[in-house]
Amino acid sequence: MTAWSRRGFLHGMLIGGAGLTLAACGGGGQALRIARADQTGELAASLYVTVHATGRVSLIVNKAEIGQGVSTGYATLVAEELCVPIDHVDVHYAGSNKAMRTSANMQLTGGSTSMFEAYTPLRQAAAAAREMLIAAAAQTWRVAPAACRAVDGHVVRGDTRLPYGELTRRAARLEVPAHPTLKPASEHTLIGKVDRRVDLRGKIDGTAIYGIDVTLPGMCNAYPIFAPVFGARPTHVAADRARQRPGVIDVVTFDWGVAVVAEKLWQARAAARDVEVTWSAGSLGGLDTDQLTAALRAHDAPGLTVEDRGDVDAALARAEHRIGGTFEAPYLAHAPLEPNNATARVTGDRAEVWAPSQSPTVAQAFVADALGIAMDDVDVHVTLCGGGFGRRALGDACAQAAQIARHVKRPVKLTWSREDDMRLGWYRPIYSAKVDAGVAGGKITGARVRVRSQSILLSGETLVGAALSQMPEALGRMVTRAGLALFSTNSVGDILATEGLTNTPYRFGGGFQVASEPVHTKLPVLFWRSVGNSVTGFIMESLIDELAAATRQDPFALRRTLLPPGTRQTRVLERLEQLSGWATPPAPGVGRGLARHFAFETEVAQVAEVAFEGDRIRVRKVYCVVDCGMAINPDIVRAQMEGGIIFGLSAALDQQITLVKGVVQQRNFDTFPLLRMHECPEIVVEILASDERPTGVGEPGLPPIAPAVANAIFQLTGVRLRRMPLQRAWNERGAA
Repeated sequence: MTAWSRRGFLHGMLIGGAGLTLAACGGGGQALRIARADQTGELAASLYVTVHATGRVSLIVNKAEIGQGVSTGYATLVAEELCVPIDHVDVHYAGSNKAMRTSANMQLTGGSTSMFEAYTPLRQAAAAAREMLIAAAAQTWRVAPAACRAVDGHVVRGDTRLPYGELTRRAARLEVPAHPTLKPASEHTLIGKVDRRVDLRGKIDGTAIYGIDVTLPGMCNAYPIFAPVFGARPTHVAADRARQRPGVIDVVTFDWGVAVVAEKLWQARAAARDVEVTWSAGSLGGLDTDQLTAALRAHDAPGLTVEDRGDVDAALARAEHRIGGTFEAPYLAHAPLEPNNATARVTGDRAEVWAPSQSPTVAQAFVADALGIAMDDVDVHVTLCGGGFGRRALGDACAQAAQIARHVKRPVKLTWSREDDMRLGWYRPIYSAKVDAGVAGGKITGARVRVRSQSILLSGETLVGAALSQMPEALGRMVTRAGLALFSTNSVGDILATEGLTNTPYRFGGGFQVASEPVHTKLPVLFWRSVGNSVTGFIMESLIDELAAATRQDPFALRRTLLPPGTRQTRVLERLEQLSGWATPPAPGVGRGLARHFAFETEVAQVAEVAFEGDRIRVRKVYCVVDCGMAINPDIVRAQMEGGIIFGLSAALDQQITLVKGVVQQRNFDTFPLLRMHECPEIVVEILASDERPTGVGEPGLPPIAPAVANAIFQLTGVRLRRMPLQRAWNERGAA
């Protein structure tokens, strides 16, 4: 079985589970639906969609709103099929609920899967409610349902109309249609046509509740003190002076460190200065990223072949000219603007948590493990998230807040500092990849890529365990550990480390091979925006640009020869070539670079225009063309492309997490810089029209930007940068 088919199998599990869950209509069965209607006047046609007696619609969103616009996208689907204005849909976010698990048996927001999962099933749920309301009106008028239609929150027959609110009780007594008819695209009035966001008002007027805004009756605040090194534990705590501070309730030792608990956060933070902690050595030993990078450069083992097309050894042997080198990418923090936080209340053997979580299922697992209770005894309420990028898929802050709350016997809000969030995040893995390609007679003979990266899966026993939580506990543990052992010994290739390479649509004539090998350190790593594609896109698109230069071909032309004709890839390239004015030479002092990448079922291609201000790399303009299937809300698609480009540029140019003797050196945005407003390029985004099912947009905009910039630098200077961050690589280009 190839790496690509393994990925396809996992993807099928994810999408298949989502469809089965979302399509389950009925709101708990007809008897319960009728009883609810008699009590409240509501039509609960599904677990997700409820039509109230007022005519307003409640929508339960089983994803986290991280600014990516999932609440608007889902509301658009429901409003479209129910034929109501979008501002008649009230969005509520689902807490932990087994019935709402979709992705890999979890409630999980990630992988740019939300719209892909929900597009058909959520429309079916809303269409079922619409058909029930129409049938109820038809019964009232004693006509056939075909004589009625839904318009603007009413059922209409000729000049007669009934508002939905007058039909909900009767509709609740009808059977839920198993296969409701969906509106054809020609009748859409909202999908692809409305740019409004349903979550904007609360964010503007301050009523939106993020995790850091949560308050509970009797709540106190905790400020954590963590060790300077991962895995270190407190061996001695001197806190007498801190306990005497105004407002301080206690100084608590918990599994991850020490927490000062006070009535107000500022009181706890001030008192923390008076706490003296002696720490154990920790788990990282003398981990030094410079030494690790040097060791990876020197390492030349073949690794495990995970993709093999043709005879790559023979293909490279035929080459007249060999190109390639070592590509490198550092550890990276997620650095969301809202620091890690959670609020917990523990009563006996039950825990309740409020958190900006991308996965309430994983949060349940973390809290259950920390308290020694069952996952079913943990309730997680999901708030708005001030950024996530994969970091909030963890539940570490939830578990910490729960342990502290159990100790002080009061609800506790735990808030990390920015510095702790930066130096104790679970990072994007470090990468080192050796690339070897051959050219003969102006054509590519073949290519080989050997990837070495720390496996996210090996850091994620609790995450994997959460996905298997419906198994008996002992069996779940056994399966988890057996699976992780396969990755640890490289018996099974790491699909997350090599995605974007193993499934590349490029066709190398003679042969193409991808091999992988895990890097073992005790620094935990995690999903980071676009996961492995954030690096593999850089590797592949830089390689293609090198091959274009080696074969003296235009970068657009070479890609077209390597891609199957008539595909989304060639369609996007054709439009980008026109949009960017590629045929016209760039202005003096400006380099122009091209890159494309397919990830999360979406094709994105970009052209970056780059200049230098002294030795500083400046990206002046980025052209971006995206094919993401049907754009439910075009403005959100554009915003996600822009956000992915800016997020990716920050990482590509400047960001890195480095360690010296096990201590992370970056502390805040002064040493882990975000792209500032004056540094942001002009971004031109074009969305290709499509009637296909919508695919991901939150992550696919990121992978092409780093190689596009690197390729522009080569076009301008002749210097090939194969190491990120690019600014550091440029500054050190003359070093050995």
